[in-house]
Amino acid sequence: MRFTQRKSSGRGGIDLAPIVDVVFNLLIFFALTLNFAISSGIKVNLPKATGEIVEVKDVNINIAKDGKVYFNDVLMPSANSLKREFQKIPNKDTLIIIRADSEAMHGPVVSTMDLAKTQGFSKIAIGVEPKR
Repeated sequence: MRFTQRKSSGRGGIDLAPIVDVVFNLLIFFALTLNFAISSGIKVNLPKATGEIVEVKDVNINIAKDGKVYFNDVLMPSANSLKREFQKIPNKDTLIIIRADSEAMHGPVVSTMDLAKTQGFSKIAIGVEPKR
């Protein structure tokens, strides 16, 4: 067997191509993860209005077009189950964001707001899409 020595090109160091590939894949992973973390799993068409952007989203209540109520993306079959979820929250200063579909009936929205108010929550907000 004959082993030959490679001639050095004069450039030392490590190959950056695999590092760039890994960093690029991590960037794509975090961008996609952030996109899924921001969006809710329940599809509602929010009404458009001017308002402030709220960063802290402690409790999200989604009300679908058909009147179904979701507490943090979990279907609440009755008002009593929603009441039990409200009672589990120890901090009554928690912000409750109600995101109702623009075609949803007014009744479930008002009853959800009333239920949150009777459970001692004073910070209740309505989720809307910003006007452009």
